[in-house]
Amino acid sequence: MINLNRVNYTTGSKEILHDVSFSINTGDKVDLVGSNGAGKTTLLRLINGDLTPTSGEIIKTNEEIGILPQDMRDWLDHSVYEFIEEVTGVKDAREQFDEQCANLEHDSSERTLLLYADALEKYDKFEVASFDANLEKALKRADISSIDTGKEIGNFSGGQRTRIALAAVFASRYDVVLLDEPTNNLDDKGVVVLEKFIEGSNAAFLMVSHDRRFLRNATSRIIELMGGDQGIQQYGLGYDEYVEAREKAKRATFNRYEQYEKEKKRLDRAAKAVRVKANSAGSNHSNSDNDKLTANFRKEKAASGLASAASGMDSRLGQLEVPERPEEDVSLKFLFKEEVGKKLNLLSVSNLEIDYGNGHAIGPMSFSIRTGDKILLKGKNGSGKTSVIRGVMGDAPVSSGDVHTNKQANVIYVDQNQTLPLPDDSALNNIRHLAPSLELHDAINLLIRFNLKKDIIQVTPGSELSGGERAKVLLAGIAANNAGLLILDEPTNNLDIPTIEALEHALKNYNGGVLIVSHDRDFVQNIGITNTISTPPR
Repeated sequence: MINLNRVNYTTGSKEILHDVSFSINTGDKVDLVGSNGAGKTTLLRLINGDLTPTSGEIIKTNEEIGILPQDMRDWLDHSVYEFIEEVTGVKDAREQFDEQCANLEHDSSERTLLLYADALEKYDKFEVASFDANLEKALKRADISSIDTGKEIGNFSGGQRTRIALAAVFASRYDVVLLDEPTNNLDDKGVVVLEKFIEGSNAAFLMVSHDRRFLRNATSRIIELMGGDQGIQQYGLGYDEYVEAREKAKRATFNRYEQYEKEKKRLDRAAKAVRVKANSAGSNHSNSDNDKLTANFRKEKAASGLASAASGMDSRLGQLEVPERPEEDVSLKFLFKEEVGKKLNLLSVSNLEIDYGNGHAIGPMSFSIRTGDKILLKGKNGSGKTSVIRGVMGDAPVSSGDVHTNKQANVIYVDQNQTLPLPDDSALNNIRHLAPSLELHDAINLLIRFNLKKDIIQVTPGSELSGGERAKVLLAGIAANNAGLLILDEPTNNLDIPTIEALEHALKNYNGGVLIVSHDRDFVQNIGITNTISTPPR
């Protein structure tokens, strides 16, 4: 269906994609994985035709390809109806058909007839005439059947927008569907519905996702973007088999590099030892002239031979093939200034009600968080989880109730959009804003520890970083501070899998308090939740 042949993409002096070749066939369910900034979203946009490769080619036959957005910030002034009609290609198919019908009225040439036939074929394929009925079914499947489709998207909550994006997937009639982080902010029930839809669909799906359970259930093939000039690795396997193969390859890389380091040190030591011998070869204290001549001759001969041997070892050292250096695992540890034996009450919420507009309110809710607590705030999309968190942080209007935060808590909050404090400034300036006590070299080293590349941390504005790269800056900010209470709203959104796993480990071993919203099922299971609270139905 679609063939990528040695595709390269460069922007400015930065090579984003290098020598990418693979095929997508009918019914394929493929996931793109790779570190943040490796070019996954760029690749989706190239396949969709939004970008043009710097070199190489993307060969398509007659398939209809569509990318369905998860980030809806560009659509806030569109109604639900307009948004879904546009992103599913229905609007374009309708307009093309209407235009060719109009042309046919005054021009019946062969070319006009062919254009009309093409437009009619697309009109039928996208089921334009049945769009309203299909939309109704899609909204019902996404569990938002009562939504006002004439209302602008900007008037809906983040959770409701997530469901609207899900409905667009269900309403699409593309042959190849491109999805970028489709499970971000989607509740458990919604993810399961999406998994079943993908499994039962005849369309091919190419997805970017780091939700491990979703990958297990919805994909049968993995393509890993290695970043920069390293190209790709393909795995015709499910997710668990991919992890096993990737770990095996990682161990082999580590062993090759370890053997190289051992051989390098051995040759270096041997060459140094031979040089020492060469410098002292044949030294003696004979008094006779004949003995001295003989000794000098032997010394020079021995020294020459030993120098030649040392040179040969140096040559062998230089000819050693340098293997690929193994990637270091992301290491993440949150600081917590723990007072031995003391259990602090960090946050108390009493009868909290959040004004939701139009006479609606969330609550009342009461809960508390002490050191060592890991509280999961749970609820369906649109139930107001983010609004509760914003109310606790003082960023949303509170109708009634009290929020008390311990002065010693040192609260750090990360929102679900990974909003940086200085969006127009570099990653380096953002981390120094988040952690003013950091020295410059410590700030740089901390960002590099999170696998942020040196060429972007001082130059690229925060607004141009990927969602995952922004999240890493914020996590680095947490790691650099003595936080007593972490409030995290969908912290795994856009993060690559190694960083998600590092975050899991850090939170599992963190002794402060945590209030978290997450729909990543494996993540929630692995961090050691101590209690779950649910947003009350509205």
